[in-house]
Amino acid sequence: MQREESFDSFYQATRRALLLQTFLLTGDLTAAQSAVKDAYVAAWHLWRKVGPLDDREGWVRARAWQLAQRRHAGRIWHRNKGITDDDRRILDALAKLPTAQRRAVLLILLAGVPAPAAARELGLTQDVAQRNLTAGVASLAEALDVPAEAVRVRLLQLIGAASSVTLPRAPLIRRQGQKRRQGHTVAAAMVAVAVAIGAGAVAYEPGGRQVTADGNLRMLRPQPVTERTSKVAELPTADNMLDKDQIRRLGRSQEWEVLRTHANTAGDGINTICQQQRYADPDGLAAIVREFETTTGKSDRAATQTVEISESVKAAKRGYRTTLGWYAGCRLARLQLLDAYRVDNIGAEANVLMVRVWEKPVTTYSVGVARIGAVVTTTVARSVGADPPPAEEITQSLADSVSMLCARSGSEGCAKRPAYSVVPPPPSGEEPAMIAVADLPPVGRINDPWVGIDATSGTPNPAATSCDRANFGKTGARETRSRTFLIPQAKLPARFGLSETYGRFRDEKAARKFLSGVRSSVSNCEDRDLATSVVSSNTYQRNGADRSVYALRTEISDKESIRFRVGFVRIGRTVAQLTFVSAPKYDVTPDRFEALTVRAGDRLRELDLVDDDG
Repeated sequence: MQREESFDSFYQATRRALLLQTFLLTGDLTAAQSAVKDAYVAAWHLWRKVGPLDDREGWVRARAWQLAQRRHAGRIWHRNKGITDDDRRILDALAKLPTAQRRAVLLILLAGVPAPAAARELGLTQDVAQRNLTAGVASLAEALDVPAEAVRVRLLQLIGAASSVTLPRAPLIRRQGQKRRQGHTVAAAMVAVAVAIGAGAVAYEPGGRQVTADGNLRMLRPQPVTERTSKVAELPTADNMLDKDQIRRLGRSQEWEVLRTHANTAGDGINTICQQQRYADPDGLAAIVREFETTTGKSDRAATQTVEISESVKAAKRGYRTTLGWYAGCRLARLQLLDAYRVDNIGAEANVLMVRVWEKPVTTYSVGVARIGAVVTTTVARSVGADPPPAEEITQSLADSVSMLCARSGSEGCAKRPAYSVVPPPPSGEEPAMIAVADLPPVGRINDPWVGIDATSGTPNPAATSCDRANFGKTGARETRSRTFLIPQAKLPARFGLSETYGRFRDEKAARKFLSGVRSSVSNCEDRDLATSVVSSNTYQRNGADRSVYALRTEISDKESIRFRVGFVRIGRTVAQLTFVSAPKYDVTPDRFEALTVRAGDRLRELDLVDDDG
């Protein structure tokens, strides 16, 4: 079984990249599809010899390229209705390259094979292989009217067209391999390697004219390959994205399909909810986007995976934080950030956020973000009118993404069995340590968004009620902040809204004393104010937080009353108060308000992080 698993893992990790490379070599998608399939069939039959090779991908590639070139039927992409005009332009530019240059570009720039290994595979000296790459990149850049460093991104654009064909699953490849005669397979493999090596040294144009490497260089006026172009040659490819089988973790009871794969260069570049700009790292080297949806079942599920590659680890860290901030600070109507998880044992850092849009049908988004060195991968799964996938499947899917990217970089052990834990959400980008618009629950059937007013000093305290009479400043708080949230577009009473105030005390003892005082004041409220009653109360300590939640009602006439929901939460030496004033038919449930009080405590922990850093 270990032998089968080894082949299946290799096949899954390399097949789509090889299909794209072979397609670009010939421009014949049908020939590329059959050649790639047959190359893997041969690899499985000889797996006892191919499996231990240091470069088994090179072994399969050499065979696939040789088979595809033997089978292809000229520039047939001009008759393919699935190819866009822009794709045709790229294929035309590739077809005009001498074969030696085209192979060098595809092997070094697209496949990311290091120059010494590529030279050996092409049967050239490293100097000649590098000059062929330089000339090919220069020629493509001129034909496509792009800078040299953008050539690889343009080649990756053909991922979408290549994804229109499917390759058999690994078990079928193995079954076909077992049926082949060993002698035939060995002979074919030897021929494939010999032809691939020979074809790299001397290239032949379609018209039969022999063109040497030096002749090509003189004709094309080569430009030097820049440091940035060298970096691009090492980037992950579309083969390092999740496929339709792996994405099933996000909806196991259904079948999935790949809708399209692209470099996110067309349209507005917004592919997922809450995304604020085309790229989290606008200065990155490249990006790949793959979109999925289910084809069976009653529920509507879809997913989008994005991979962005930055120039440095520092830039990728910024892109990672930017991506998390899009969802932690999202301000769409009736959207709420439910949960946040930290995921350990995969990549350098990883998080999962659960976001819900309460508009019917209720839609939940699971957002997994991970960084591996200078690469950030994000998968956003959408579940409409259905339960989202469980946390363990979401985190395992994120681990799958990291594993694919690690395989491309040659790293090992950076995607182990994931372990996740509930954590406070990432900073929202709004007022630090205070709840954000994304934290707020929906109110009745109001479809307009919450709006947060700029935070001010917490004196006077806009969250105070006649029951608690909380005055942070007069009771020793050294720092206070307040913020109020409204829904200004909705026709609601002027008193409707939510306010939060927090105060930081000199030490935890002073914070405890303040909280004890406001609790006592609320408990005695009915004795002081006969018009006000405490409808319910709940006090508890959990996960290092001390919380109290109250429901209050004040009678202002025989026919009218005002309802308040008040929450206090203490984290260390900081106490926050939340007060929500409802309106008839426009309230939040007790459970949702209590959850909001928990979130207020989570946000307060951002102050502890500042203390730790400071």
